[in-house]
Amino acid sequence: MPIMAPLAEFSGVASHLAVTAFQSASGLVNLINPTFAVVMGGLAIGRVPYERWLKFIWPLMLMITALIMATLKIGVIVSWSP
Repeated sequence: MPIMAPLAEFSGVASHLAVTAFQSASGLVNLINPTFAVVMGGLAIGRVPYERWLKFIWPLMLMITALIMATLKIGVIVSWSP
C-alpha cells in the first residue's frame, strides 16, 4: 500500500501499524462479506443460511475486534516516541 505510509506519518503512527490495521480490518470484513467467494462457497457447501452464519459469527467478530484494537493500542504505545 503505497498510500499507507504517508498517511501514517501524517497521523503520527508508525507505518507498520497502519498496514497492520488495514490488513486486520480487511480480514474482519472478509469474514462477513457476502461477496467473498470463500465464505459464500463454504456456506453453500455446508447448506448454512447466511443469516444463521451472521448470528453465529457476531460474538466472535466482537472478540476479534477487541483483540485487534488492544493489540494495535499496545503497538502504538510501544512504538510512540515524543
